[in-house]
Amino acid sequence: MSYKNLYLYPQNIFLGRTTSYEEADFALFGVPFDGTCTFLPGARFGPTVIREASCNLESFSLRSFRDAEDAKICDLGDIAVVSGDVNQTLDRVEKVVGELKHDGKRSIILGGEHTITLGAIRGFGMDVGVIDFDAHMDLRSEYLDQKISHATLMRRVMEEGAEILQIGVRSICKEEYEFISQKKWNYVTALEVEREGIKKAVDKIKEFQSRKDRIYLTIDMDVIDPAYAPDVGNPEPCGLTPTQLIEILENCEKVVGFDVVEVIHGGRITALVAAKIILELLCTIKV
Repeated sequence: MSYKNLYLYPQNIFLGRTTSYEEADFALFGVPFDGTCTFLPGARFGPTVIREASCNLESFSLRSFRDAEDAKICDLGDIAVVSGDVNQTLDRVEKVVGELKHDGKRSIILGGEHTITLGAIRGFGMDVGVIDFDAHMDLRSEYLDQKISHATLMRRVMEEGAEILQIGVRSICKEEYEFISQKKWNYVTALEVEREGIKKAVDKIKEFQSRKDRIYLTIDMDVIDPAYAPDVGNPEPCGLTPTQLIEILENCEKVVGFDVVEVIHGGRITALVAAKIILELLCTIKV
């Protein structure tokens, strides 16, 4: 493993402990980047506040009766992002994920804004199935004259060849609606989850996974209602509850990596919810 693109911060590590890289099943790193932010800034502080929150939660899960501390995690620190340069930052994310994949590690990425997911998926290869938990579809062709941003992320992922399933969406512009109307787009809205429970989302995930050998999860924390997760870059009312999201995530299999993004610096509520989601995933993902 090459560490030349990483800074390491041993005084602030996830769960307050780390195993050696050689022994680890999971390699965790942060991407403190919010260079295309257009509403609430501060996602660059997300990795720090999520790590801090993780050290103040009990790690034992009453869902799976497993302890997240038993998961073999190596916290590598944060990538040295290139402030203001999304392309160079994505290149660094892609390179690190590619190295972790080569070494047989499952990646856990702490954002940072959602754009960083594009680098992660490139690192895994576009044959990976992407399950996107998000309030927004992020399918604009351009946004504020930018081809690569948090609002165009999934359009770029789709164009580069990855298959996507979106869960929890509830915010869409006319351009995006016209785009998905021309395609057989795979998604479940937050309204459907509210009205029908999680069954449709779970059924969609199971069908999606049946066609894929590897699954990558990307969790934009704005998928959760701002009553539970207010500290995000683009909060959107009428979202999922943390319990709904975790129960849906319990059905995700073949997971080779995941990210949790768009937690901003401010109150600690959202960071605690993000850390709880990661802890539950660590108790669920089979290695």
